[in-house]
Amino acid sequence: MSILFITSIFLSVPLHADSLVLQALFNNKAMVKIDGRSVMLKKGKQISGYKLISADSYEAVIEYKGQRRRHVITGQPVQSKYPETAKLASVTILPDKRGMYVTTGSINGVGAEFLVDTGASVVAMNATHARTFHLSMSGAMDVPVETASGKVTGKYVKLKSVQVGGIIVRDVGAVIIPGEFPKKILLGMTFLKNINMQRKDSVIMLQARPY
Repeated sequence: MSILFITSIFLSVPLHADSLVLQALFNNKAMVKIDGRSVMLKKGKQISGYKLISADSYEAVIEYKGQRRRHVITGQPVQSKYPETAKLASVTILPDKRGMYVTTGSINGVGAEFLVDTGASVVAMNATHARTFHLSMSGAMDVPVETASGKVTGKYVKLKSVQVGGIIVRDVGAVIIPGEFPKKILLGMTFLKNINMQRKDSVIMLQARPY
């Protein structure tokens, strides 16, 4: 059962060492030079992979590929090298006898079994699954869902975390479907869009992103 067909595949990008030059500091802003181009980083915004976490007239904290560095104005531009990022968590999934990609993990810290489904627009589960994870449907938004048996009304909820192997995604949208279908929790696009997914021959590899 798929809720919405989506054909996009997220490909992983090789990591490499990078650098920036800090030029000036302001409240919640930092002027930096990246690849010879001066740009203004604003708090919470990202340019060329560099994200400004905080800044004042004295120092800035800048994140790149999951690593944070503290930069202090000394009167001269400061060259800051970012070393290779540690290997990101990844999971390799082989098809079962039916050609389905099944893997294990957890939802909100409770063990779960998933069926990887790029055709499902959200993580989807049945009412029995929801009780296992102690999910409350009180006040949850009604959403129409297409199933093999026809249209039903599901409940849209937010999961605190979904984990597969060492990959963790937080605040994941999910739909609870009344009845006993799907039999396995569908690992849909509300999880998959936040990671890198690569298919080679019959193997699927999921990999965490640095952000």
